Amino acid sequence: MKKVVLNYFGVFCVLFQLFGASAQSGCTDPQAQNYDLNALVNDGSCDYSVTSYSMQLIANLTEVLDENSGLIYSNDRLFSINDGGNGTQIQELSFQGNILRTIHVDSNQNTDWEAITQSESDVFIGDFGNNAGNRTNLRILRINKNELQNFDTVHASQVHFNYPDQVNFSNTVNQHNFDCEAFFYYQDSLHLFTKGWENLYTKHYVIALNSQDSVVAQLRDSLFVDGLITDATIDSTTGRILLLGYKNNGSNFYTSFVCLLFDYNQHHFFSGNKRRIEIGNMLTVSQTEGIAFEDASSGYISAEKITSSILTISPKMFHFDFTTYFENPTSNIINFSEFEVKIYPNPAKDYFNPSFSDDTQQFDFQIKDYLNRVIMDRKTALSHDKIDIRLLQPGTYFVELMFNQKSNVIPFTKY
Repeated sequence: MKKVVLNYFGVFCVLFQLFGASAQSGCTDPQAQNYDLNALVNDGSCDYSVTSYSMQLIANLTEVLDENSGLIYSNDRLFSINDGGNGTQIQELSFQGNILRTIHVDSNQNTDWEAITQSESDVFIGDFGNNAGNRTNLRILRINKNELQNFDTVHASQVHFNYPDQVNFSNTVNQHNFDCEAFFYYQDSLHLFTKGWENLYTKHYVIALNSQDSVVAQLRDSLFVDGLITDATIDSTTGRILLLGYKNNGSNFYTSFVCLLFDYNQHHFFSGNKRRIEIGNMLTVSQTEGIAFEDASSGYISAEKITSSILTISPKMFHFDFTTYFENPTSNIINFSEFEVKIYPNPAKDYFNPSFSDDTQQFDFQIKDYLNRVIMDRKTALSHDKIDIRLLQPGTYFVELMFNQKSNVIPFTKY
């Protein structure tokens, strides 16, 4: 009997060596220096050689856009904004960089507009520039997209927010980590990426969009980018993310870069591949401030004017195509359209129900607060179950539903 057990154990070891090793995690991108042929699960460890890319210069922009600070591509149109002190206008641009139309945002001021993004129905402007680190009036403007595309004056509602980890508001200019110039919309939430003057990290915050006019941003993660992030964009089909930034290499000589984020665990944007592409120095690309996908691999970058005692560099617009960096037949890039889930009602008082886009019958879930603390953790719930939230205090929460090695995070409000 003992011999049989040992034989079974030996068979198990052989099977583990044959099949277990093939399911190991590692770097799954063949373009990386440490690509692992046997890895099936990407663990975010991919390491890339220094890569440079020359963008196509479209045009030097008009002086009206000297301080452009954000860019979106919407319905075959480009829209840009200027930062603080430049009025409350949105500029519609041609693909040659010419201003086609000026849209006035009614009843709002431009304290420091630094980014613009969009959902299917709305356009959002981030009035959250915070060089001094002392702002207590951070806000996001929300504009109906149909109005933007058809009228020359639009109205904006607003949401005020604050960072949960900021307790000091007496910072020194450009020596703190609570400035922000980058965000995008994804799955009913806005995702902000800070400009870390002090430590050259970017922090990822999430703001759930609901009926509240004042919210606390949820800190999700942080990443050392060795530079200052000035804009961000996401392709909603593939989940590919681009972070635009620049770095002071000494004596105020800046070089610009784009950080490609892809093949990550859903909603944890820094968990997958992180590839840095150098796109030029200030003499050739000026100060890069806006980026927007037009499709899954290509898009536009805008740059503001640089003025100093020794040189002046015009604002610019470029076109890029990063197809080659994403070409990877074995890549496990997430297709977000394959897995959709909602919860209803939302807001909810006593219960909510999950609604899946496929035939899911059983799932696990966690409910977290805005500080990412787990408030409720439940295994093997059924898709028709009512989730009891009567013990939760009123406020904004995030529910993460998990099944078949997939996950989805949804903000909801308990009232």
